[in-house]
Amino acid sequence: MAGPAIPLHQLPGGSSVPTRVERIVPTEQDVRNDVHRHAYHEVFLFRTGNGSHMIDLRSWPVSAPAVHVVAPGQVHRLERSADMEGLVVLFGGNVLSGPARASHAELFLGSGQPPVHSLEADRMAEAWQLVELMERELEAEGTPQTDVVNAYLGILLLKCAQWAREQHAGRPALLEDHDPVRRFLELLEHHFLSERQVAHYAGQLSLTPDHLNELVKERLGRTASTVVQERLLLEAKRLLVHGGHSIKEVAYALNMQDPAYFTRWFRKMEGTTPVQFRDTYQA
Repeated sequence: MAGPAIPLHQLPGGSSVPTRVERIVPTEQDVRNDVHRHAYHEVFLFRTGNGSHMIDLRSWPVSAPAVHVVAPGQVHRLERSADMEGLVVLFGGNVLSGPARASHAELFLGSGQPPVHSLEADRMAEAWQLVELMERELEAEGTPQTDVVNAYLGILLLKCAQWAREQHAGRPALLEDHDPVRRFLELLEHHFLSERQVAHYAGQLSLTPDHLNELVKERLGRTASTVVQERLLLEAKRLLVHGGHSIKEVAYALNMQDPAYFTRWFRKMEGTTPVQFRDTYQA
């Protein structure tokens, strides 16, 4: 595809170090990062400072103490005050098992929950300590004990999911490994560009399309087919606003070979044309 694609950052150190910790330290002046996305997960712990965190076209205020989560593929940009102090955990999707996978699904899967959660001071201290234990293990001489690091990570995600659940009462929970709604969202995230039919995902889950639609609607308040279309629409918006591509290039990136069809589909979904959406957002 021509044009300046949205920068995609890979996990530092490659697969040999599947989990990393980075620090946000005070600077002489405010910091504004460039728009980008990652091929890995991020958990931000903001202990002091303030700012604005754009995640997938929506700006969230940074009001410390707080935790923000960014999933792979999400477009984001952090603007922060010079006095901000924080920790960032970076990790791949294959480092978790057991209950930690369920907490990961609650925090990162696109089931309608916000990516921003305020924390009380004592909870921030608890989360901060867990990440510092991870950091200490990663910086120890010799080969890091990845099982230990991932155990701390699992506890952190379990705690964050619990705190988020308390803060956002009524949010949909995706708790079990065999939960078909959770598995549907995981499959969708990996295949939405190539598979648009609910029947495909239902087949992968050994369900009928009608049954999958019923389960998803009961949990998320909308049908599986709507969730598929919304995921495609989100990617279209990302590319339109931040990708620097023409309408034709965005259509091709979404595997829609007819740009006119893409325009009609986008207008039906969003109520405006792709050009009007981009112009309005960038105005």
